[in-house]
Amino acid sequence: MIRVLTLFSCLFYLTNPAVVFAQSLSGIVIIEENQDPIVSASVLLKPGNFGTVSNSKGEFQFEKVRTGKITLTVSSVGFITKSVDVKVLENEEFHLVISLQKEIKNIEEVTIHGNYTQTKLLENPIREQASLMASISNISKVEIQKQGAVTLIDALKYVPGGWTETRGRKVKQFFSIRGQKYPYPSYSINGIWQKEFHELPYFFNSSNIENVKIIRSSSALLKSLSALTGVIDVTTKQPTKKEGVLFVKYGSLNTFHAGASFGNSTNKLKYRAGVNGLGTSGPEGRNGKESIWNAHGFAQYKFSHTLDLSVNLFYLNGMRQLVQPIEPADPKFINRKEVYDPINTLMISSKLNYKPSENFSSELQLNYAGRKLDYKNENLANGKLTEYEESDKEITVNQVNAIALGSKNTLRFGALYNYWIAPDGKRFYYGRKAEVHTISGVITDQHSFGKLILDGGFRLTNEYYAEWGGFSIEGSGGKFSKVEPITDEWQTPVWQATSGAIYSVSHSASINISLAGGIINPRKGALNDEGETPDNETRFNYDLGFTKDFSQLGKLTLTSFLVNRKNAIDYSGNTIENEDGDIMELYKNVHKRNYGIEAELKSVVILNTLTFFTNFTFMKGEIEEDEDWHKDDEMPNFIANAGVNYFKGKLDLNAYMNYIGKYKNDRFVSKEYINEFGKAPLGDFTSIDLTFGYQLGKKQHTRIFVEGKNILDKKYQTVPGYPDYGRIISCGIQIKLT
Repeated sequence: MIRVLTLFSCLFYLTNPAVVFAQSLSGIVIIEENQDPIVSASVLLKPGNFGTVSNSKGEFQFEKVRTGKITLTVSSVGFITKSVDVKVLENEEFHLVISLQKEIKNIEEVTIHGNYTQTKLLENPIREQASLMASISNISKVEIQKQGAVTLIDALKYVPGGWTETRGRKVKQFFSIRGQKYPYPSYSINGIWQKEFHELPYFFNSSNIENVKIIRSSSALLKSLSALTGVIDVTTKQPTKKEGVLFVKYGSLNTFHAGASFGNSTNKLKYRAGVNGLGTSGPEGRNGKESIWNAHGFAQYKFSHTLDLSVNLFYLNGMRQLVQPIEPADPKFINRKEVYDPINTLMISSKLNYKPSENFSSELQLNYAGRKLDYKNENLANGKLTEYEESDKEITVNQVNAIALGSKNTLRFGALYNYWIAPDGKRFYYGRKAEVHTISGVITDQHSFGKLILDGGFRLTNEYYAEWGGFSIEGSGGKFSKVEPITDEWQTPVWQATSGAIYSVSHSASINISLAGGIINPRKGALNDEGETPDNETRFNYDLGFTKDFSQLGKLTLTSFLVNRKNAIDYSGNTIENEDGDIMELYKNVHKRNYGIEAELKSVVILNTLTFFTNFTFMKGEIEEDEDWHKDDEMPNFIANAGVNYFKGKLDLNAYMNYIGKYKNDRFVSKEYINEFGKAPLGDFTSIDLTFGYQLGKKQHTRIFVEGKNILDKKYQTVPGYPDYGRIISCGIQIKLT
């Protein structure tokens, strides 16, 4: 039918000499939620009833289009049809980006957001509960590119309630959500939990990331064993077609980011492989040089419609110098010149998905991670040199099953085993072997009652210490080597329970509530001022959220939250030093709570040239002292982010803003400074980033760009003594090989 309409339209225009044509009109049709292309979307042009369909890349093109006002109507099965008005000028090329929203599914007069239907839970057994919808943020690969993010931590910069504390930029970067830290949020890669991933996010290259899902709530159960602090779930790139990419970026302080990748997808096999690197010379005179390279690979083979296997590989090698702080940092930190050279990491994971029927599915996960580094520390005050090699590895086996108990009820259950060993100990405990076994079981249930969905679950975890030499140092770091290790000992089991509900007010609006509670163990090796292990923390969390989709504007989310922490694990402000000069921070147990409101608006494509987002978080932290609650001044009360993306023809302009409110602390601060001024002031800064890009060539496979990070050149601090590097200007090029 489309071909017939096209033929008649062409005959009409060819026989009508009054019609004036533009050169061409082209575009791409994408999924609004994740920016993926939509294949075989119908594109109808009026007046004239020209018609075409999008190709395997989502692209479409009309070679000759009349001038004046025209209307494009775009449709595809499973998506809401959209009409777009365009004013076409004479002899001008047009390129449009048209995003379609996924259609809301109505099942037996029940309105349910498509992401949480029964089918989806069986296809992906570790999918989060429906009641968490308003507390989940998504960052797509397109957004990561526009932001100019180089690492995983960079990509998290504009998350609602997100806050990164940076020690020397690439030395230590700890990301938290809603002030949930000690421990910080956990990580999973392709849905596979990572036990000791906390030192990798600021090296994990963004060019290998398809999507990042941030579960801001404490109510997640299936993505992590310590989900009470939030979860960051990273999906690596998995090709949908034949593709290849080359890119390079270079800028101030010899900062660079470069890489190459290639992948393909067939009916049975998907594969992708690549290599990339990043580095910098660091701030002048303060150490900080860095050069990190990694290789990554992915393969998925579909044996049948019921069974498929995927394998993911990540290898990292390089060196990093730890940036030396400046005042008001304590001189014992300023006088330390440290380097990890080399640093190596290998991660290999696999997932076997089996779905023998419409009512049952199972996912088996296997994960191996090994880390090894050479550490060197020169004390500039006395010339003492400390060197050692440390390593650790872990193996994880996890299985999660989903079974449909009925047309409206899905039960999921599973078990996990993790083995972690550091034969020679790690950092402060070097020379003290650590060997730990972890077991965990989980069960969740989700049931639909018309417009209402209820869910809940429970997880139980325990650790067995085959050997652990880092505890009970009795107040003096110099006594590490004299303490008898803990051997053959089970720890106290920890638990987590969740319950929640989501109610569909209409086809485009929903309300959700989720509750969670549980126990959090102190991080292995954490000690208080008495040299003992801090008590377990009991944490309770609630979220109340509202989500509304506005077809002409975008998606609005409002969420209120409360995190109540009994015996919260917090820094005491004191440190100890062992005989090799290693400085270890000590912890304490205090009662804490923080609560607040989050708001986020993410727009649809407006006038075919513009998208934007904005979010803010008002939160208040409180700490109990002398049986009374006081303001926690080590947590900002306000965090705000905004971004605008403008694209027209071959040009794209992107601007981003991040504001972190005031807070202060005395970590790493000299005693003289504290005695005179108290805690060091931090936060209260606005950081602005800009990116300008231009597509070259008729097919626009090459993009040149210029990026400006922290263009206001603010030397802000999120940790005392570690100012930001300031303004970084970079330029680069990306070439698509397909």
